[in-house]
Amino acid sequence: MAINQTPIPVEIAFVDFKCPHCGGPVSFPDQWIGRAQECPTCSRILVVPKPGVEVGAKLPIPIKTSRLLLRRLIPMDSNDLLEIVSDEDMLRYLDWYPLDEQEVQNWLEDDQKHQLFQKGPAFYLALELLEQPKIIGYVALTYLEKDNSEMSVDLLVNPNYQRRGFGTEAFRGVMEFIFTGLNVRRICCWCDSRNLAGMRLLEKAALRREGQFIKCKMMKGEWVNTVQYAFLQEEHVSAT
Repeated sequence: MAINQTPIPVEIAFVDFKCPHCGGPVSFPDQWIGRAQECPTCSRILVVPKPGVEVGAKLPIPIKTSRLLLRRLIPMDSNDLLEIVSDEDMLRYLDWYPLDEQEVQNWLEDDQKHQLFQKGPAFYLALELLEQPKIIGYVALTYLEKDNSEMSVDLLVNPNYQRRGFGTEAFRGVMEFIFTGLNVRRICCWCDSRNLAGMRLLEKAALRREGQFIKCKMMKGEWVNTVQYAFLQEEHVSAT
């Protein structure tokens, strides 16, 4: 005869620490160690530390590579961004239409309010040349899972600066930020199958091609094929 037994509740361990921004007390389940969260007091983004660490970490941005600084967008980036996103040919493989000056300014204003893991628009990082104050592209990051364990990455580089390795350099810098700075388990990228340059960039950055999906996305009035690429945190660790 079966005997009904009351399930034994699983005890959740918490990490207690102080917010690096406001100094207020914070506590999160230990499953969030190394991942980004929002301070319940000041609403700014922090990274949950290991047990015993008194103060949480700030988001590890800006990101510096050999030739680039990857940082949050600011209103002064509008002219450089307009040079990129007003070009219809540049956006032909993206689900975007060209933006005008006012639309770019609106985008930058909205981006100032956006947190890393909030639903809605992506979290953008500008690609700024170290040798001069010039924005040559951007990276867009979006969490795909509720536990912040998987993230999608999109990257766009000004045509005048393509074929110089900037895209690959930026992507590798972002991978280090995602896997080491945010403790994300997996990144995923989707690319229009007609975008040969975009697929070459992902392959140069060592991402694995996982498959092609036939006419899976409606873009600008037509069904297009997309190719999926991915990379695991454990692969990144072993490669470095």
